[in-house]
Amino acid sequence: MKKVKFLMGILSAIVVLSACNSEEEYSFGEVKNNKIEHAHGLGYINGENEFIVATHNGLYQYGEEDGWQEANSKKHDYMGFSAVRDGFFSSGHPEEGSSLKNPLGLIKSTDRGASFDQLAFYGEIDFHYLAAGYESNAVYVLNQTPNENLNMGLNYSTDEGKTWTEATMQGFNSDYISNLAAHPSREELVVIGSRDGIFISENYGQDFSILNSSEMVTYVTLNETGGYYANFDTNQVYLKSFSLEKSVEEENIVLPKEVMTDPIIYIAVNPNDEKEITIVTNNLNIYQTKEQGTTWSKLASNGKLNSN
Repeated sequence: MKKVKFLMGILSAIVVLSACNSEEEYSFGEVKNNKIEHAHGLGYINGENEFIVATHNGLYQYGEEDGWQEANSKKHDYMGFSAVRDGFFSSGHPEEGSSLKNPLGLIKSTDRGASFDQLAFYGEIDFHYLAAGYESNAVYVLNQTPNENLNMGLNYSTDEGKTWTEATMQGFNSDYISNLAAHPSREELVVIGSRDGIFISENYGQDFSILNSSEMVTYVTLNETGGYYANFDTNQVYLKSFSLEKSVEEENIVLPKEVMTDPIIYIAVNPNDEKEITIVTNNLNIYQTKEQGTTWSKLASNGKLNSN
């Protein structure tokens, strides 16, 4: 009888070990759902050359060697996604069935989404407008749901959400905002894309002035010396580079013909190679150029990821 019990004990241990091993470790791998329904962010995280698309159903990754890959779990609805050198900041909503509170508040991940720190307003606020400095980690949010701890409007934190300061936004006078963009290293510099052009502040959003008066700016991103913006003017889409020095002329980036009538909603530049630009359009077409627009590769068509 003792022998039977001993064998049963071994069998039970095997079952337990099998159950533990069946839990798949978080990773990016085979794409099981190759159709993106909603893109909520774009960026190169952790200083790597692969870019990430944040979606309504988790994260997707694209790299030159492995092509498209999909996160196998943690399929949260990432809103306000912003890439930084050591990971990404985001907000949004937990995946269905998760024990996490909804909304996520301000979160940060340094392990490509395997885990994240709940920095501020967990279970309280969902930030759709969020930007972080790639090197500085200064965080700017446009709060649309004020509470006792955070006022409505533009607020910023230089200590990853521990303390916040309200920005007065003096001089900003547009009634449409496309996105916020924080300078990579100058924590005090932030720009806003709008219907009436690009507004710039060099004192943490307290005062803004017009940097560019292009109509209907749909997205803007910054690098150390300037950046890129997309706009929709006279029924045509443009992508242009600009300098923070107003005396330097803008440069028009040649776009694929299909994009000319499909507004750009996200732009990301490889921090290791500024000639590599990735864009996502309103119709969820994703393109990448490695020569600053000389040629483009189409990586997704109407949300459907092109096969590797």
